[in-house]
Amino acid sequence: MQQNWAADLACLPGLDLGSLFLPQNDDPMYDFSTFDMVDLDPYPCSCNGSVTTTTVSSVSAAAADKHQERRGNDVERKKRRLASNRESARRSRVRKQRRLYELSLQVAELLGTNQRLLVELNHVTAKYALLARENAKLREEAAGLQRRLSEMELMGEAEAAALSPEVA
Repeated sequence: MQQNWAADLACLPGLDLGSLFLPQNDDPMYDFSTFDMVDLDPYPCSCNGSVTTTTVSSVSAAAADKHQERRGNDVERKKRRLASNRESARRSRVRKQRRLYELSLQVAELLGTNQRLLVELNHVTAKYALLARENAKLREEAAGLQRRLSEMELMGEAEAAALSPEVA
């Protein structure tokens, strides 16, 4: 609900609207420091002829109090923010140290696993070389036996042919 501020101004007794439109001079003709100021309530009541006034000094004192209070709140808020930032940084450093420790444990574990796998690879390689030599030896032996068998078969056929000329 919006108030009609012009109507509220018109209700103020002793307010000369014409003085608001007087020409301005370079030298101050009026001293407003001693004048009473109208209380600017955001929800003024209807015009009933009474106007609440306060002096400039009380307005400026109230403004100074509000400013001081706001500054105090700002200082407290800044202190809380700085404390919160310090705590957050501390927690971040702790997390970083914990992660670094976990990674160093993982590195040590992986190095141990790598060493164990290298030893196992050397054993398997040695076993493969032994089996490959044994396999080559057995292949040579099998080839020699195959040659002997072929020779025996040829000799057996030749002897059989010599013994029985009628079969041929």
